[in-house]
Amino acid sequence: MLLLMVSAAGYLPAQNPGWIVPDDLKSKICPVKFSPEMVKQGEGIYLKNCQSCHGLPTKQNFAAIKPSPGDLSEPRVGTQKDGELFYRISTGKAPMPEFRNILNEDERWSVISFLRSFHKGYVQPDPGKSSSTAGKRIKLLMTYDTAKKRILVKAVELNKEGVQPAKGVGIVLFVQRYFGNMQIADPKTTSESGYAGFDWPRDLPGDKTGNVIVGARESDPTGSMQEAMVIDTLNIGVPTDKPSLTDTRAMWSTRDKAPVWVILIYTLAVITVWYFIIYIILSVLDIRKIKQA
Repeated sequence: MLLLMVSAAGYLPAQNPGWIVPDDLKSKICPVKFSPEMVKQGEGIYLKNCQSCHGLPTKQNFAAIKPSPGDLSEPRVGTQKDGELFYRISTGKAPMPEFRNILNEDERWSVISFLRSFHKGYVQPDPGKSSSTAGKRIKLLMTYDTAKKRILVKAVELNKEGVQPAKGVGIVLFVQRYFGNMQIADPKTTSESGYAGFDWPRDLPGDKTGNVIVGARESDPTGSMQEAMVIDTLNIGVPTDKPSLTDTRAMWSTRDKAPVWVILIYTLAVITVWYFIIYIILSVLDIRKIKQA
């Protein structure tokens, strides 16, 4: 199950002919110029999220799964527009998840900048023509209604006329957990007044004092808005006095907290290997003595 989940997390079926990108989203442009620092950041994100399936670019060491994820340095990927790659990374398609709920917009563009470093002849479109900087800019505000036990997220539009409520903005609510963000309820759309309300799970555990790190993310599928996000620590969880997962002896913990059986097996394996090495050396010495005699 773990291998399947890792495979799904890195899957980007760029060569899947059935994955159609809307024409109006193909022209999306990165709002900033690709830089060496951005490429470096994208490399780290790629190695963490994509390498398990796609392998290292140009190495053709992608996973042997169906449909084939392919090598993202190939020409069939390089000929796609930046907007196509951004759409596919953002929206996903089974078994690939929606990375817009995992990586923010800047991180997704960093991945694309890293991939473009392997595409010969690529010329980045002028960032000044990006619709995300020329279009609407959204800011999110988050509060907790103690009476109704609800998270209220307000989206406001920033423009030349000032600040006004943003209607029809898709909002995703999540909480930070050990292994990533956990989505709370289904995505909601802001009302005329710019608000989206989420019922808070009353049994959701927090830390010892009940603190929970809550976040809300705006994700616009049209690409006309600069994505926004707000994160805050709220004292609305169930106080839970449990040790951290890295404080217990488990496979995912630190070396000092490895399970006892793992330590024993490893130690026994090392002793066994050294035993045979010493045994072979002594046997060779005995053979030499016999020959000399």
